[in-house]
This record gives sequence, structure tokens and C-alpha cells, in this order.
Amino acid sequence: MPKIVDHETRRQELIKASWNVIAAEGLEGVTMRKIAAEAGCTTGRLTHYFADREALILASLRASYDVTGERARETMAKNASTQEKLLQFVEEMLPADDERLREWKVWIAFWGAATVDPILAAENDARHEAWASELAEYVGDAAPKSNAREEADLLIGLINGVGLHAAVNPTKSNLKRARSLLRTHIQQLVA
Repeated sequence: MPKIVDHETRRQELIKASWNVIAAEGLEGVTMRKIAAEAGCTTGRLTHYFADREALILASLRASYDVTGERARETMAKNASTQEKLLQFVEEMLPADDERLREWKVWIAFWGAATVDPILAAENDARHEAWASELAEYVGDAAPKSNAREEADLLIGLINGVGLHAAVNPTKSNLKRARSLLRTHIQQLVA
């Protein structure tokens, strides 16, 4: 009887392996061989799912945003107040544990590469736009009198700034400062 393979699970395993390589070495260090080694497979298996390095990198960027957003939505579902939901959404974006720090390292690598790669720049813009639109809905719920889209863009700028600082130097004090700044901003926004 032939072995049944869950192709989507296999793709996700390969993407997670790519995140580990990207986080450790940046995009310039990514090769199909290194990702295959990280995943414990051959490059042939890797190319079965991704035609080339660029396809894998693009899939990794998309998946990174998707995983973060899904985790934030799951966390928000546990909260009652719109203010707490908004706060949970933005706090989920911070590099507060090893998994989220890895995500930040992946994003930092992508942002650097996007400055010279128009395909990655366009993908980053599309993901940013989707994130801003979703965040604007939460802002509108928590602060109905605000310009929700403008506030979402400001929050993203704040998240990116404090998150980058906390990812580059992941100390408890930098993370605490990031959380405090976000909490203060959201409290002022909904007041």
C-alpha cells in the first residue's frame, strides 16, 4: 500500500525549516541545500514543493504573516472588551518569546531584501495593507470616533519601531518598554 502524504503539512514543515535558516543567516544565507538539511530531507523533496529558492522565500513570507495574524485572532477571541482585544492583537506582534522573535528575524530579513527586490517589496506592501485593514477594524470597534485607518497605520509604525528594537536586542526591559508604550497609546486612543 503506498504511503499517504499530507502535502500541506509537508509544505508547512519546509516553510518552518526555511524560517529557522532565515532567522539564523538572513536571506543572503538561504540556500535550498541549507533548508533541506534543516528539514531533514533532500533538495529534491524541497523542489517538489517549491520550484526554486524565490518561490520558497515568497511562501515563507506569506506564511509568516498568516501565522502571526491567526495567533493574534485566536488570542483576541478570549477577551471580552474591545480595548483588550485591540491590545492583545498588537501585543501578539511583539517578539515576546522564541517563536515570535524568530518571526521578527524573518521579517527583518525580508524588509532588508525588499528594499532591492520589487517582488518582495510588492508582497510586503500587500501584506502590510491587509494587516492595516484588519487592524483598522479593531481600532474602529475600540475607538469609534477615531480615524480608524490612520490610527491603524500609526499603530503599525509604533509596533514596527518598538518591535524592531526589542528584536534586535531582545531583553526583558526592551520588551517591557514596548508593551508599556503600546498599552499607553491604546489607552489614549480609546479614552
